[in-house]
Amino acid sequence: NWDMYWMGQTVVWTYFMYPLYIALLTALLNGNEHRNGTWRVMLTLPISSAQLYIAKFLLAWLLLLVSNIALFIFSAVSIQVLGAIGVDTVGAYHYAFATSLWALMVSALPILVVQHWVSWHVPNIVAPLTLSVIATMGILQVGQSKDWIYHPWTYVMAALNASEPATRSHAMELGLSIGLLMALLSFFWVKYRQQEFR
Repeated sequence: NWDMYWMGQTVVWTYFMYPLYIALLTALLNGNEHRNGTWRVMLTLPISSAQLYIAKFLLAWLLLLVSNIALFIFSAVSIQVLGAIGVDTVGAYHYAFATSLWALMVSALPILVVQHWVSWHVPNIVAPLTLSVIATMGILQVGQSKDWIYHPWTYVMAALNASEPATRSHAMELGLSIGLLMALLSFFWVKYRQQEFR
């Protein structure tokens, strides 16, 4: 059943790999500046700390888009390999790629904002990665309860793999609205309260 194949691909990605990838990505984007002490050098350019914060956030979001597209491409390649060895691939590509890509990008916004903000403020990659591991481990426990809406790390899993269409839609709405709100709050925090790199 190719539906189960695609579900298997997305479950592994959304439950474990994707949240950790977001943490690692943001930690490396900001960690280079912490490690090399180049915050002040970058801010000698005609940009503010808030502009730099937004630029790094958008870069991280773009890299997430690339990684999700790569997931679908490599999954499609694996189907071709299976077809080459004799597996019947009829119906293998009857999958809502665009909808799934949109769900992956939107529902992960709160995770991206939190990880970006933490890695921006903490001068090592241990704290953001630890936060991600702890939050990721809570997905299975919280994700199966009615309290999943309070744990943003469950949104991606719910948006792609929930059995009810209403739950998938709700997860995407939560990811978009909460993610945008958190992004605005973090932006204004950096703009008006962040002083250590000036």
